[in-house]
Amino acid sequence: MSPRKQPSSLFKLCVRTSLNLINECCFIIEKNYADIECRESEKHIILLKEYLVSLLPTRLFDILCLERGCYRYRGDPRIQLNVLIHPSMSIFRKSDLDNGIPQTFWVQVMPRFTHLVVLDLKFICTDEILELIGSKCLLLEELNIVSRVDICKSLINASVLIRNVSDSGLAYISNLKNLRILAMDPPRNERASRVGRCVSQAGIIMLISELPYLEELRIESCDIGSTLINTDVSIGPLSLRKINCHFASAEGMRKLVKICPHLKELSITHLSANNKDAILEEIALSDLRLSKLDMSFFSHSDSLHRLLEVKGSYLTHFSLWEIDHSLSLDEVINLGTSCPNLTSLCLITQSNYLSIPRFFRQPKNIFRQLEVLTLGNERFSIEDILVFFLECTLCLRKLTLKFQTKLSIDNTLIYILQKGYFKHLRSLWLDCTLEVSKDVVKQVIQGCEMLQLFTVDFTEDMSDVHKYIADNNLDLKLGGY
Repeated sequence: MSPRKQPSSLFKLCVRTSLNLINECCFIIEKNYADIECRESEKHIILLKEYLVSLLPTRLFDILCLERGCYRYRGDPRIQLNVLIHPSMSIFRKSDLDNGIPQTFWVQVMPRFTHLVVLDLKFICTDEILELIGSKCLLLEELNIVSRVDICKSLINASVLIRNVSDSGLAYISNLKNLRILAMDPPRNERASRVGRCVSQAGIIMLISELPYLEELRIESCDIGSTLINTDVSIGPLSLRKINCHFASAEGMRKLVKICPHLKELSITHLSANNKDAILEEIALSDLRLSKLDMSFFSHSDSLHRLLEVKGSYLTHFSLWEIDHSLSLDEVINLGTSCPNLTSLCLITQSNYLSIPRFFRQPKNIFRQLEVLTLGNERFSIEDILVFFLECTLCLRKLTLKFQTKLSIDNTLIYILQKGYFKHLRSLWLDCTLEVSKDVVKQVIQGCEMLQLFTVDFTEDMSDVHKYIADNNLDLKLGGY
């Protein structure tokens, strides 16, 4: 049976109680003064803040700010923030309620954030705010500067998105030499034309070349690898550890390895006419020691086999979206042999050759450390291939099954439960094409001691199952489509 919900820790109860009391005090102040910026209102805010500072340890203010989104304040969030922001805070992440706060407030607050190590201002940032961040928050190691988005009407009465961060804003934060993680907007040529401020590829290149310890650049829908490869500016070596590249080529991969010699996680998608095998040969010949490799629209060729033989011992995460529909069981076994340290594996294929022979002898000591497994899409026997992996691994914690054809898997799940293969499973996600009866859903819940997340298509009324979960106080989220 799924684990039961545990009571909140004493610490969590204290945080919740403290926030509720602080929220009540803030709301009383707001209710008594129509103008929250008047002198009397500010006086009471300062008194409340001084009282809290005298009672609570400094680090608790970090936690109170992080948790305030879970216990929503019903008034103006500026009052709550003025009370909770402490000059020695190390972490600040905005909540969704903060998106409507005017820029003037953040301009006033930013000079107090001199000790911050983590700052998240997603959907709040502007160039004016970045100017202050660049001069006042010099200890930052993680920063989210995704721009505030304004919406206006164009001449043809269509909605137009206006961003508020430009290359000028990026130039201000080039002073933050300790940055390791940066999240930001995509450059303007990655999407349709926009009005207002926008960052450019040149601005991004300029910024990352000025940040010596930057390990991760998070940009939604941006091909960071191609941006680095195609720049005319001489850059590198950089400290980046994670890169995605959608239009890879052998020459481009060779250049990317020189620019980012410390890469640990690489995601490549073959969307061009370039030779796939040549790209893989370049990775195999490089000095990279990748721990994570995601490959989309590639095939399990001899070049991939050689790559895995050379680099497989370093890999803990591997993903292959196979495009030639030729993946065989021997190649899967070779993958397990070449990559003994895999903890996460994703195989997406429509191969007709992925099958288990009648008198097959299960190999030993492959996929033993596998904790996360994703399998899809069709044409192979889900039961045979899934059982193959489950017999290999000792501690599978997350399983995702994707399929393109309607298929009942009741018997498969019953067999797996009888064998005890789901003993350590915490998350099970089944595609909406996979049909599971209500009775088997109940058996999964009762037979998996650690299951906490279960997604399955509901073909019957599940109200009694949800009631069973509630009545037994199970720590399980059961969801459908």
